[in-house]
Amino acid sequence: MAKGETRPPALVGEQKKLKRSQGTTPSDTKGINHTNSNGASPTYNIAESENVIQSKEGSIIILGRDRPGSITSGTGAGPNTNVSCIDIIAGLSGPLKRETNNKGDRVATNKSMELDSARIYITERAKDIDSKEYFNLARGNVGYLTNRSAIAIKADSVRVIGREGIKLVTSSDTRNGASGLFIGDNVQGVDIIAGNDDSDLQPMVKGDDLAKVLDSLLELIQDVHSSVSFQTEMQLATIGSLSDPTGANAAKLTSLMTRLPAEVSNLACQERNFAFHKMNYSDKNPFAKYNFRSKYNHVN
Repeated sequence: MAKGETRPPALVGEQKKLKRSQGTTPSDTKGINHTNSNGASPTYNIAESENVIQSKEGSIIILGRDRPGSITSGTGAGPNTNVSCIDIIAGLSGPLKRETNNKGDRVATNKSMELDSARIYITERAKDIDSKEYFNLARGNVGYLTNRSAIAIKADSVRVIGREGIKLVTSSDTRNGASGLFIGDNVQGVDIIAGNDDSDLQPMVKGDDLAKVLDSLLELIQDVHSSVSFQTEMQLATIGSLSDPTGANAAKLTSLMTRLPAEVSNLACQERNFAFHKMNYSDKNPFAKYNFRSKYNHVN
């Protein structure tokens, strides 16, 4: 199971003293009706390649190179091209945001995938968006993909709302967006991993195929029940006819005997149907017509 680590040093990263602001005092209105509040307004540690749109209290849009943390992180830290990135953050460093250190000197704050409150991270090419350097996610069935374009959304609560539907679609193109690598034969699915724990990840169920399996199984059970019922009647009639060879049981036994060839044939059909059932629905058969477990999509 992948576990995230909270690293407070990432809040400041390489501390960079700035000239202390003079003559500024917190607003007395404390944010009423969207006036300035007493909340900290952190100073982002801007890299040379970055353009920044920033408001007070830690909301920021960063246009630059792939950078999940400090200026030494991500593909943008190396001599790489095609590594553009748009990072939208609300709450830089989250509840731990600060403007100054304990000496009163202003400090520059790096990004932090653990501490930043909410973000949409769009990158042209990440080293590995699931790794500890980025979002520290479990491997899952999809696995770790390196040097790929990626979009990640992270917040305390995430809602995706579609007034006329939502589609989750994978493997729609034959080449990836980072390098143009051919991926046409590599169909990836969807992993839903609660708790970032992929230790019990299982295939999702296809409802229509599962319904066919259950209906088929019910028919087989009904056939078996019919055969067992017939055999029980035969046994009771046989026992009864032994004590009363000319009575009702004897007549019933005679009637049942006329059905015996059909019932024997039915038993043979049941055996064949069980074999077909296993062939059509078993996951051990790669050509099963109604294998109700998804080949690509998984959930824990």
